[in-house]
Amino acid sequence: MRDLLELAVSASATGCVYALLALAYLVMIRPTGIINFAVGEWAMVGAFGAFLAVTKVELPYPVGVAAVLACMFVVGWATERIAVRPLVRAGAPLLAPILALLGMLVVFRESVALAFGPDPYPVPYPLGFGRLELGPLAGSYQSFFIIGTTLATFALAWLFFERTLAGKCFAAVAIDRRAAALVGIDRTRVAALSFAAGAVIAALAGLLVGPNVSAHYLMGVPLAIQGFTALVIGGVGRVEGALLGGLLLAFAEQLTARYAPLPPGYAQGVPLALLMLFLLVRPTGLLAERGARA
Repeated sequence: MRDLLELAVSASATGCVYALLALAYLVMIRPTGIINFAVGEWAMVGAFGAFLAVTKVELPYPVGVAAVLACMFVVGWATERIAVRPLVRAGAPLLAPILALLGMLVVFRESVALAFGPDPYPVPYPLGFGRLELGPLAGSYQSFFIIGTTLATFALAWLFFERTLAGKCFAAVAIDRRAAALVGIDRTRVAALSFAAGAVIAALAGLLVGPNVSAHYLMGVPLAIQGFTALVIGGVGRVEGALLGGLLLAFAEQLTARYAPLPPGYAQGVPLALLMLFLLVRPTGLLAERGARA
């Protein structure tokens, strides 16, 4: 039982990282309909940013994190302006900006590879390396830090979408872009802000997972797949779906790796297997959008 509870803490922390990446997808998909697979590379850039800001420049951790997230806000905004908006204005099909963003994925990855090389770099632990026990639950400081930070982020995202006028504008654009424009909502600004927010959330995921896996220029693609799978499992229509999908995916991975009688490495195929299963059986995800039928 103790082993299972410790696994639950570890899986919850991993699931929270997947959930943040799913949330990054969601905030961009809802108002634009565009799937941006570069979120994994944004997480990778966030991890390298933490290494530079905290380890190299030696900024205090909160200041370094704030600086990295501010830079990623600009990166997300600029990505929408450069790779997405010209194609949307030209009336290109929806596939065009998705392919353009795949090109940006390569740009981010190769730029980091050229700047840092193939070696992994250590990302600092904000609370140090230690173990915390809360009754029957036990895990590393970093695991509990990831869980707490993720829950706070999702609470803020839920409040934004459900309780603020700006969040209602995002929802209006997601429901009907033309009608939203007719009532005075600036769709281009909403799209730019959605990409900027997506970059910040993805970078936060990279900051959180970086100490556990180190910053490496190839870390982005697996994170992008896991985040997208979590989004498909939970559903695109609701913020809490991203959190549910991330947790379910991580538990499925870690329970398979720990207890299933399979050769080592087979658990890495769990995200793809679940992705195909949900796309075939329940493409709307577990939580359908409010007011919609599953």
